[in-house]
Amino acid sequence: MSRSTYPAAVAPAGVGIVHLGLGAFHRAHQAVFTQEAMLAEPGDWAICAVGQRNPAVRDAMSTQDCLFTVTERDAEHEDMRVVDSVRDVLLASEQPDRVTAALADPATRIVTTTVTEAGYRHDPATGRLRADDPEVAADVAGRPPRTVIGQLVRGLKAREHSGLTVVSCDNLPDNGRLVAGLLRDFCVLSGQPELAERIAGQVRCPSTVVDQIVPATTEQDIAKVASRLGFIDRAAAVGETYRQWVIEDDFAAGRPAWDKAGVRLVADIAPHQAAKLRLVNGTHSALTYLGLLAGCTSTSEVATRPEFARYAERLIREETGASLARLGIPVDIGALLTRLANPRITHRLTQIATDGVRKLPQRLLDPAAELIESGVEPRMICLALAGFLRHEGETPDCLFAARPALRESRVFGELLADAIHRLDRNDVLTTLRGI
Repeated sequence: MSRSTYPAAVAPAGVGIVHLGLGAFHRAHQAVFTQEAMLAEPGDWAICAVGQRNPAVRDAMSTQDCLFTVTERDAEHEDMRVVDSVRDVLLASEQPDRVTAALADPATRIVTTTVTEAGYRHDPATGRLRADDPEVAADVAGRPPRTVIGQLVRGLKAREHSGLTVVSCDNLPDNGRLVAGLLRDFCVLSGQPELAERIAGQVRCPSTVVDQIVPATTEQDIAKVASRLGFIDRAAAVGETYRQWVIEDDFAAGRPAWDKAGVRLVADIAPHQAAKLRLVNGTHSALTYLGLLAGCTSTSEVATRPEFARYAERLIREETGASLARLGIPVDIGALLTRLANPRITHRLTQIATDGVRKLPQRLLDPAAELIESGVEPRMICLALAGFLRHEGETPDCLFAARPALRESRVFGELLADAIHRLDRNDVLTTLRGI
């Protein structure tokens, strides 16, 4: 597949976006939104996509002229498209100077990131950059950076032009403000306070919310693309048909016509962020750990079992959804459970389960604390947390370290202990039938 043989959807355009984190989610989500935006309103907003360490996708896209396929599936249909919004691919571990040059290029006006929660190398309890992290320490000491924050600071230091917007697309609360603080922390740790001031004055970091289920691409997915299009696409991505992107409308030097592609630009990200983290991600995590204990392997397998479906409905209706009442967030439980039960999306529970200690505070611990404060007992949330502890072989101390105030809550302690006891005494399905 090459641009000479594939009729381009997007008119030739210069690179205006650098993306750090060349994973399946970016290819199915931001790259598609950007393609649709450039179709609606042409402009120099093509993407230079940067992988971090694994060369597989970089190598695949390099041999395909940066083209790749995205397949979107619901329970009954699927649509496939070729995406051509990416115009260059780099690998940070092998090409650090080219990454710096791309970030410093005056044509670059936006940087987006999808590096997972762990990729920011911060302390979730404080939101500060972890100075004791060996990778952070090595970047601060001056090596070609291997952390995303180090890469950003190096690029911003080399940048002579103002007007850059950094958009984190990872599931972190107030991700824009978090990134701004981590950039400042890195500059201070590396003895560059003047650079910290310049970045604060010239760089915008709007917070954002992204939502789409994009599991890891399988060999079966690649084979299906090959059967339809006649070639093997090693950069193929597969996701659900639902796609959402909400961004604070705060850009330093313009943006693609994302709003014409369905992106919502808002003044206040807080309600959208809380809804995504608690309803979608919180339900994902709850079903994942309990499902793994029950021997399940995918979200669709879990969500279609009656015991888990009833549990998820109670979790949302009585607890995580109820915790959003103050924000006036509408909750469509049926639509969410339908998404999770999509039989044509194989989202493996082991993939969702990674880095639970970093994910659970904003997904389940925060709503639990708010419910307790309002006099509601978060029993369903505590059962999910008990599932996490049993699956990971952890103690409640890891939860208290993330949200210390919960250690002082007698109600939370008793509910969590009871949930752990139930799982130890019974299997998961028996426990769910008894709630």
